[in-house]
Parts: sequence; C-alpha cells; structure tokens
Amino acid sequence: MKVLKVIGNQKLTGSIRISGAKNSAVALIPTTLLASGTTTLCNVPNISDIDVLTQTLEYLNVSVKRASGSMLI
Repeated sequence: MKVLKVIGNQKLTGSIRISGAKNSAVALIPTTLLASGTTTLCNVPNISDIDVLTQTLEYLNVSVKRASGSMLI
C-alpha cells in the first residue's frame, strides 16, 4: 500500500484532477442508446473498455465524438 507521509508544520496546498469512474462510464455509454437525441458524457476516462464501446457504437452507425475527456453520442 502506498503511503504519503507529511513531515513538518507546512500547510498543504494544490489540486488534483480525479478522472471519471470506469464502472459508471461503462454503464452509461450503452444507456445513451435509450435516449432520443444527443447525449454528452463528461469526465470519461481514457481506457480500453471505452475504446471498445466506442467501436461497437460506431459499428451500429451511432455517431461518437471524443475530446478532452468528453463523449458526444
């Protein structure tokens, strides 16, 4: 298990970007087929499962555009 040990009396500052949840995105992408019109999903992780789903949707003649962690389906 990784541990981050902070030593000293200094305040911690900064920010991190948390990527989208894989399990949520994998479930939401096929669900978009049930909606009429265009659906935008934000904060979609760049993983192979999403690539496979994108290819499957495109095979089914569904328009899919990906950019900057978002998907327009």
